[in-house]
Amino acid sequence: MGPRDRRGTRRDAVEDSVATTGSGPASDTWAEGRDGADVAYRERLWPSWWVWAVAVSLAGFLGIAYGFAYGAVWGWGLFVPLTAVLVAALVWSAPTVRVDERVLRAGRARLPLPWVGRVAALDAVRSREARGTKGDPAAYLLLRTWTTGTSVLAEVTDPEDPHPYWLVSSRRPEALAAALIAARDRARGTGAPAGAAPEPSPGA
Repeated sequence: MGPRDRRGTRRDAVEDSVATTGSGPASDTWAEGRDGADVAYRERLWPSWWVWAVAVSLAGFLGIAYGFAYGAVWGWGLFVPLTAVLVAALVWSAPTVRVDERVLRAGRARLPLPWVGRVAALDAVRSREARGTKGDPAAYLLLRTWTTGTSVLAEVTDPEDPHPYWLVSSRRPEALAAALIAARDRARGTGAPAGAAPEPSPGA
């Protein structure tokens, strides 16, 4: 099996982690690094409204400052492109979380469904605990706390994977967890990799 597309570290879930390898797949269905076509859940983690407001306010503050110092043309000349750059940066940095018949995808990282173990939807309090001192430093995190305080925890059962679980931000953690559990259970009956049958999830 080729290198796994599971990217992320404890400090930044978007950074590339060291690739790991696993046992051979039972069928091409579980070829890694590939998304499926049957999307069961999709969510874009857009920043909250106040993040957009701060970005525009920052551009406006600098535009006014330059306008007073050098004239209105300079002020508008700074405000417009700076606002466009900040908005583009926010759009570019908003990852997508999705579940299909092959993988759980969080940003650029993919976790094949047969290696998904227990799944739990976490409220704001439990999410804060999971990403704090009670969390495992080796976990893969895709967190956008400026988007939402809730998340989903998905156990990783692959013995060769360095991440014991994924912690992924979601505005709809119950819906994401339900979609992931259903997709995982379907995947286990369609040629999952050998040894990828972990203990059942609570409530699955």
